[in-house]
Amino acid sequence: MEPCLASALAKSTARQVRGRHSSDLSDVAKGLMERNRKQISLAWAGGTRRPRIGAMLNVVKRRRLQWMDLGCPGKIAAIGILLAIVSLGALAKERVATLAPGTLRIGTYFVNPPFEYVSKGARVGFEVDLMNEVAHRLGLAPVFVNTQWEAILREMEQGRYDCIVGGITITPNRERILAWSTPYMTTTLSLVVNRAKSPGIRDIADLKNASIGVQAATTDYDAAIMMQKQGEIGGVKVYPFDRIEEAMADLEVGKITAVMKVAPVAAWLAAKRPNLRIVAQVPNDPQPLGIGFGEKNSGMVTAMNQVIVTMQQDGSLKRLKEKWNVP
Repeated sequence: MEPCLASALAKSTARQVRGRHSSDLSDVAKGLMERNRKQISLAWAGGTRRPRIGAMLNVVKRRRLQWMDLGCPGKIAAIGILLAIVSLGALAKERVATLAPGTLRIGTYFVNPPFEYVSKGARVGFEVDLMNEVAHRLGLAPVFVNTQWEAILREMEQGRYDCIVGGITITPNRERILAWSTPYMTTTLSLVVNRAKSPGIRDIADLKNASIGVQAATTDYDAAIMMQKQGEIGGVKVYPFDRIEEAMADLEVGKITAVMKVAPVAAWLAAKRPNLRIVAQVPNDPQPLGIGFGEKNSGMVTAMNQVIVTMQQDGSLKRLKEKWNVP
């Protein structure tokens, strides 16, 4: 926080609440500070790292006119100053370094429903909504960059994005090369079968001779290889990440016995095909999903984590999960 700015903004807020009854103060002052904070946040998002105090105070002064004829009890002024400082402290937290001032460059791939996909020409999905909201709360404009799963971790290491998403599981190996947010969701790996082709398969114990389709370089691939070594499944067929629909088509015609995929994606894909159903979850293999960052971008990680916590507390994250039917 810049002390001179805190002091000036506090005084302006105090002047705006002069003459109000103490019972009215909280709503009035909070409303004023929120309007002031949002307008000043837009100035920061516009690319100025250290905006002129005078220009920022013009935002606040415009709010003064309706109150200029009223008195100012000391108690109200003191509380107004406190609210100003708190609000400015929150604003300071929003100032995070990004590749381009005022924007949040997000790497992802739109082949992973319900997290990210294209519907009727529009980019949609749970994580699209999530990152739009996160960017908004940070005072940034989101810019989604379409890439491929096989390249996205390396590209994030190279600093091509501010962050990456894509239903990405946080694993020890991935933590060695990138920084990660706290998980916004922890899910499982699901096994999808064709009930018409394989009516006898009811759980994992029935998959000893099964051929399982997985995507390359994913946690479902790792789990399937381990299960094959332990004799729990018969074989593994690997598909490029962006060909999950091909795997589901092979499952429909009986070329493979099952497809393993993180649960929200498995459920979304199975729901589109009447003969497919989820038969089991892979036990003891939780999948914490998070946002990835460059290793040295601790400021961005902290800011994102604060937003995620706030969204959990205010119920907005729960509402997004309910909208997209994810855990």
